[in-house]
Amino acid sequence: MLLRLWEQKNSANERGSALVAVLGVMVVGLLLTTLVASSVVRAFGSSTSSRAAMQSHAAADAGVAAARAGLYTLGNCASQPTPGKYVSSGSLVYTATVLFDSGSGFTAGCPTSTTTRVQIVSTGKAQSMGVAGVTGGNTRTVEATLNYLTPGPKPSGPAIVLYRGGDVNANSSFDLSESGGLVIQHGDLTCSKPNTTINGSVQIGGNLLFSANHCRITGDASVSGAAVLGTGTIGGCLSSASGGPYTPPQVGSCPSATTIKPAPPWTDVAYTPTDWVASSGAAFQVTTLITPAACTLSTGDLGGTPSGSGLILNMLGCATGPIVGQNQTFSLTSDVVIFANQFDFSSVNGLTFQSKDSSVHKLWFVTPDTVKDSQPTCGVNQGPFNTKNNLSAGNVIVTTNAIQAMIYTPCAFLAANGFVLNGQIYAGQLSVLQNNPQFTFAQIGIAGCDLSTGTCSPSPPSLPKPGSVISNRDLDGG
Repeated sequence: MLLRLWEQKNSANERGSALVAVLGVMVVGLLLTTLVASSVVRAFGSSTSSRAAMQSHAAADAGVAAARAGLYTLGNCASQPTPGKYVSSGSLVYTATVLFDSGSGFTAGCPTSTTTRVQIVSTGKAQSMGVAGVTGGNTRTVEATLNYLTPGPKPSGPAIVLYRGGDVNANSSFDLSESGGLVIQHGDLTCSKPNTTINGSVQIGGNLLFSANHCRITGDASVSGAAVLGTGTIGGCLSSASGGPYTPPQVGSCPSATTIKPAPPWTDVAYTPTDWVASSGAAFQVTTLITPAACTLSTGDLGGTPSGSGLILNMLGCATGPIVGQNQTFSLTSDVVIFANQFDFSSVNGLTFQSKDSSVHKLWFVTPDTVKDSQPTCGVNQGPFNTKNNLSAGNVIVTTNAIQAMIYTPCAFLAANGFVLNGQIYAGQLSVLQNNPQFTFAQIGIAGCDLSTGTCSPSPPSLPKPGSVISNRDLDGG
């Protein structure tokens, strides 16, 4: 009887242990099911995110392509509902923003006549979004940076080139401080007037000769020959093959080892009318003047037709170049190029070139260099650019009369008595600037050529357009 009671009690205890085993199996099953379901959800979310990323990236690329194509058509960028922004209207969803760089960094908007680079930033959206909280591929942003090509003259080159040397007698109004300075490739720079000041730097492929007292260069001086300073001073660093030694304060405090910079080569500029186009691609009007009557310029407006169109005055057939009278003023209605074998204004008083309107117009005086040998060749029928007694082509303080001018001649440049210029000077033979010429630098360049490298391109672009790709990348976080 005792044995029977013990068996009944033991049997009751074993019923509970079986339930525990069953519950354990159920918990394990639920965990496995949850893990499998979670893996399936994650895999599905990842799959949809990858699909969304591909779609959004394709949409972003399409935005770059649309904006780039638009920049090939003149005025297309500005004609968008929001200028400079391309927004899709089809199944691909993107917003592409155009930025331009004209030398001061990228700014949102359409390219200008001075733009050298463009950037397109495009954000695309997926047609089918990621699910299960995996939304990282729903949008993608790409950035493309391209060169930008514009027709017409490109700013290039230093402020003044006197290839075979020069004598400069100036004061603080002779300002080269925002440029590559004054460059002499094969010759000397002489200062023969006391207290002359050249406000900027010089680069001389010859000697620096301060023959007068208290001559001063405020910037650096790189001299391949001897530096003879006398009582003169150099505000910046002096590097020379000989002369001195000079110490502060006569020269700036600089490292003992300085490098003499190589000068840029001479640029041979020919008469090529097809190079001269506006930034829009419109060709300059060509007017050829040959007869003595036509070679005499009359006071008044000077510019192309219709008003605002660029003008080339071909005066290469004028025996003595353009003829002007006393105290004449020419009001430019557009950019103007005057080609002549010489410019002799030495007997003229009060010759002024100004802008007729609020625009800053450009003016070029060009004597062509017809020999392509990377050095100046002044032909037998050519002569210097000669001026004195108040030649003015540079009032940029009063913007209503603003002119930026460039003088290019393979011959000499001879200026005296009230010469005023805002722009650049390129002269091939020994030149003289006397009696405190007033000069400020404006880099305007010359059509078809790069004055910094001495090269000329045979085929400038006919319309503004994107050039080669600089970079193409995905932006993080896009």
